[in-house]
Amino acid sequence: MAYPRLFEPFRIGNLTLKNRVAMAPMETHLGEPDGGVNDAIIAYYRERARGGAGLIITEFTCVDAETGFSSNVPQLRLDNDRFKAGHARLVAAIHAAGAKAVIQISHAGRQTKESVIGRQPVSSSPIPLNSIYMNAMPRPLEDAEIRHIIARYANTARLAMLAGYDGVMLHGAHGYLIQQFLSPLMNHRTDEWGGDFERRLRFPTEVIKAVKAQIGDKPLLYRMSVVDGVEGGITIEDSETIAPRLCQAGVDAIDISWGFLESAHLILEPMSVEEGDRLPYARRIRAATGKPVITAGVMRWPDKCEQAVIDGDTDIVSLGRALLADPMWPIKAQRGMADDIRPCTSCNWCIRELAQSRSVACAENPRCGKETEAELDRFADGRKAVVVGAGPGGMAAALLLDQVGFAVTLYEKRERLGGNLITSAVPPGKDKLFWYHKFLLGRIERSKVAVRTGTQATRHAIEADRPDVVILANGSRLAPLDLAEWGNLPTAPAYEVLMGETDVPPSTPERPIVIYGGGETGTETAEFLAQNGHHVLLVTRSDAKFLARNAEVLYRIALLQRLHANPAIRILDHAKLHAVDGEHVALSRDGTLMEQPAAALLLAHGLVPDNELPDALAGLDIPMIRIGDAAQVARIGEAVRDAYRAVQDLRRLILQPEPIAC
Repeated sequence: MAYPRLFEPFRIGNLTLKNRVAMAPMETHLGEPDGGVNDAIIAYYRERARGGAGLIITEFTCVDAETGFSSNVPQLRLDNDRFKAGHARLVAAIHAAGAKAVIQISHAGRQTKESVIGRQPVSSSPIPLNSIYMNAMPRPLEDAEIRHIIARYANTARLAMLAGYDGVMLHGAHGYLIQQFLSPLMNHRTDEWGGDFERRLRFPTEVIKAVKAQIGDKPLLYRMSVVDGVEGGITIEDSETIAPRLCQAGVDAIDISWGFLESAHLILEPMSVEEGDRLPYARRIRAATGKPVITAGVMRWPDKCEQAVIDGDTDIVSLGRALLADPMWPIKAQRGMADDIRPCTSCNWCIRELAQSRSVACAENPRCGKETEAELDRFADGRKAVVVGAGPGGMAAALLLDQVGFAVTLYEKRERLGGNLITSAVPPGKDKLFWYHKFLLGRIERSKVAVRTGTQATRHAIEADRPDVVILANGSRLAPLDLAEWGNLPTAPAYEVLMGETDVPPSTPERPIVIYGGGETGTETAEFLAQNGHHVLLVTRSDAKFLARNAEVLYRIALLQRLHANPAIRILDHAKLHAVDGEHVALSRDGTLMEQPAAALLLAHGLVPDNELPDALAGLDIPMIRIGDAAQVARIGEAVRDAYRAVQDLRRLILQPEPIAC
C-alpha cells in the first residue's frame, strides 16, 4: 500500500475512520429548492465515498430556515422532522460506499439577503458585510433570540443522530454566525454575549455544549477560521487561546480554515497559492489543544499529504476541490497511481459556477454534479471519429471518444498538444495548469488515439479519413481589426508569446512593448513580459477598473494588484489603436491622436471562433459538432463540458436516434 500513514485507520473520539482522508464540506446547490435531500445530491456524495475517502463531511446544513439560510439557491436544511428521512437516505448511501458521514451545521447570520429569508438578516452586531457577494445591514440579535438559535443548533444535532450521522461539525468559520460572535470585527456588543474576549466566547461555547448534549459520545468537530485575515480580526495567536477553550467545552477535533467573506481569497485560495499553506497553522492549533486537527486548503498530491501526517502538521487531510476534480483520488493514491489523479489546479471554475447560482461543477471533470447520468459505456462499435484541435476541449473529446469505442484521429496544427491550456499555464502564478496538461498528455499516450501533430486538418484529409463524426475543436482567432494604416512594426497575437511561438525585441521604458487589449490574455501577457525583463504599455479601450473582467474573481483581485504595483507595466485606458508604423503606434484617446514609440505590438483585443475549417467542410455528409472556442470563445471548463456533452449526444444519436416511438 502506498502512503501508509495517510491510509492507516484513525480515531476521532470513539469514531474509527479507515484512513486519514476526509472530504471537505462544500456547497453544491444540488438539493431541492426547499432544502431537502434528493437523488442528485445522494449520487454526488456516493461517488466521493466510493472513491475511498474515510470520512465524508456533508455540506453546510441550515439549523433555522427562518433566519439562517445563506443562499438564494438550494442549501440543505435539517431544522425539522420533515427533512430527516432524506438525510437518512444520504447517510445510508455514504455508509454503503464505505465511508463515515459527519454533517456540518450552520446559521448564516449576516451572510444572507433579505430576498432569501424574507426579513432583515441578523448578527451579533449591526455591522454590514464589505463583500462583493452581499452587504446587508444586519439587525443585532436579542438575548431570547440567541438562546432560541442555540436550541435550533441542538435540535438539528438531535435530528442528525436520528438520521444516522456518525458525528456533527459546527461551522464556526468563513464568517457564519458563530464566527460573527467570536470575532472582534463583528461582535461589538456590550452585554453578556460580546465585547471582551470571554463574552465573545460565550455563544460558540454554549452552542458546543448544547450540541454535545444531543450527540452523546459521537464526535463533535468544529471548523474554525484560525485567522480572520483582516486587520483587527482574530490572529493565529488568538486562536491558540480560543481553540483549547472550544475543546474544553466539548469539541473533539478542529478543522483548520481561514477567513470570512471579506477575506474570501483565504477561504478559496487562487491558483498562485502553494500547496500546504495552512499546515503551519494547523500544527500550532494541534499543539495548543492536544486534539486531532483536520486540514484542508491547497492539498493536491498524496506525497504532500503523507508528509504532513508524518511531520505532525495534521492528523487528517481534508480534500475539497481535489475531490471535485477526481472522486477516485484516495483509491488511486492508495494503489500507488498518483500520476493518474486528475489534478485540481485551483482554477476556481467550480466557485464561479456556484456564484452564478448554478450547481457544483468542475472544469476538468465534466461529470461533477451530474452523477445521476449514466456512465459512458462502449457504444461506438469501431466507428471512426476525427477531432480537430488539441486544446483542452479537443484532447478531452478525443479521450472520451476513445473511451466509448471510436477509432479516433486527433489533428493538431502545432507541434505539441495543449493549445490554450498552455497559454493559460505560462503566466505567473498559473503553473498548476501544467498539472492538467501533463495529465491529459499521459492519458493520450496510454489511449488508442492516433495523434497527428504539425498537421493542418483540411477537407481533403478529413474526407480521406472517412470518419463517422467530426469534432471541431479548432479554437479561435483574433477578431478583425480595422486600422487606418499597418506599418512594419513587429506585430503578433499576444497568445503566441505565451505559446513560445513569437519572440519580442528588447524594450525600454521609452519604447515599450505595446499590448492592445486589457482582457485576461493581455493582462497576463503584460505580467509575463515584465517578469522577463521587458517594459510594457498595456492599452485598453475600457476603464482600467475593467481589466481582465472575465477572469476568475479571486485570481483577478490579486492579478490587478500586481499589475498596478509593477513599475515595468504602464496602463493606458480609454484608448483605441488607430494606426501602426515602423516606429510607433498611433492611439486615440478622448478624441486626441498620440504617437507612442513601440518596440513591438501584441494584439489581445479579442477572439472569435475560427470558421475557416468549418466553412471548408460545408456540404460534407458527416455529423460535425463544434466545441470550445470553435463554438463560442469561453474557458477551459466550457470546452471540456462541451466535449462531454458531444459524446453524450452521439451516444443518444447512435443508440436511440428517435427519442419517442409514437
